[in-house]
Amino acid sequence: MRQTVKEAAGSAATVLIAGCGDLGQRVGHLLAGNGRRVLGLRRQPRGMPAGIEPLAIDLAAGVPRLPMFDQVVFCAAPDGGDAVAYRATYEMAWGNLLAALCALPTSPRRLVLVTSTRCYAQNDGSWVDEDSPVTARDAQTASLLRAESLLRESGLPGLVLRPAGLYGADEGPLLRSLRDGRARCASGPPRWGNRMHRDDAARAIVHLLGLADPAPLYLGVDSEPTDHAVLLQELAKWIGVPAPESADLPAAGVNRRCRNTRLLTSGFRLLYPTWREGYRALLGGSQSAGQGLGGCPRGADQ
Repeated sequence: MRQTVKEAAGSAATVLIAGCGDLGQRVGHLLAGNGRRVLGLRRQPRGMPAGIEPLAIDLAAGVPRLPMFDQVVFCAAPDGGDAVAYRATYEMAWGNLLAALCALPTSPRRLVLVTSTRCYAQNDGSWVDEDSPVTARDAQTASLLRAESLLRESGLPGLVLRPAGLYGADEGPLLRSLRDGRARCASGPPRWGNRMHRDDAARAIVHLLGLADPAPLYLGVDSEPTDHAVLLQELAKWIGVPAPESADLPAAGVNRRCRNTRLLTSGFRLLYPTWREGYRALLGGSQSAGQGLGGCPRGADQ
């Protein structure tokens, strides 16, 4: 059984969560529940939940002066989907945070950088894992890969989590497209999608903070990549709407299946092993959910 950092250090950690939005707050809630002191860094940290101490800093504005932390999580989300927003988050803000951490008298014992599976550009439906080649297919992906390079070049003890499409916060665009009849199933070969429930993503980050000897990179995905058409058809049944029609849609930019073997081998266990458990939990509180849901556990689509 792996020894945890907490066990090795013999004391509870103080954790900085940089970019403390939805995912970061879920991580902070778990850490605070374990007795950790958690600081949540955002430009405007108003409304931070109990258990997370707010820290108002704009990392993109320059290198800040920081107190010392035992562990750091960077899970900031870009303000938009364009190249400028990605560069501001994954190169400027992340680079300034690394510079601030390198200037401290004592370095953090663990950094976790959250990027994305977007860097895998395979489009033939093949399986990919942490050793598969990555491609800077656009400026946004180049910024993600640059962030990972900055971590390696810093010399700080860190690792990268690349999650797939996160869902579970609310009924996102996928379910809304089904409810309003806009969804279409692509005709032809399967178009594979990969996803992870937000609660499992948060739990994975906490898990990786606690590993004594982690690998440098992990994929954050559930255990069942799924053809997008199959997902749409099943969810349509669950919420009681007509199945989407098939259509000749533009070719998908990427089409690959991501493995989570390394994460599971490290000892992590998913609350939602597939999209079925995750969407059942999400739809469990919905009054318009279909009869086929059955018993549902407690309750942004890709």
